[in-house]
Amino acid sequence: MLVRRAFFYWQTAAAVVLPVWLLVGWAIWGQTAGALLGVVIAIPLLVVSVLVVVALTIARRSVREAKAVSWLDVGILAFWHAMLIGLGFFGPGVEWFVVFGVIGAVAAFWSAIWQLVRETKARFRVAFEDIQRASQPTLRMDPIDAGELIVLPPDAPKR
Repeated sequence: MLVRRAFFYWQTAAAVVLPVWLLVGWAIWGQTAGALLGVVIAIPLLVVSVLVVVALTIARRSVREAKAVSWLDVGILAFWHAMLIGLGFFGPGVEWFVVFGVIGAVAAFWSAIWQLVRETKARFRVAFEDIQRASQPTLRMDPIDAGELIVLPPDAPKR
């Protein structure tokens, strides 16, 4: 639970930390105009994609209530953010970090949508079953016990 909760808070901070890391990494290791152009293009896309995934993740009630993401979220976010951190080193093979970073972003986006739809569908199913159950007439009368019943024949004398 601790790891899942840490990722819940980290994913929001990542919208600021990861783009700053790319700038710092370029300043330390990049030093080429092509790398700067790539960073300038990547940073707004990165911020938007991280915030969209955060919004889709936090839209799930289970995440909001537990203040913890799912284990699937942990795995995908760890992979995606690790690729972005590796990209910030601007070493050999940086193209592979870009490719896997894009794959991680797409996986995080579709995973967040899939989990949101699945959870929302389950919640609606329960709500509709409750509505159906409440709308069914439940006229079940228990037998009335009036105690001892004395039947007088119709020709009995009146008092």
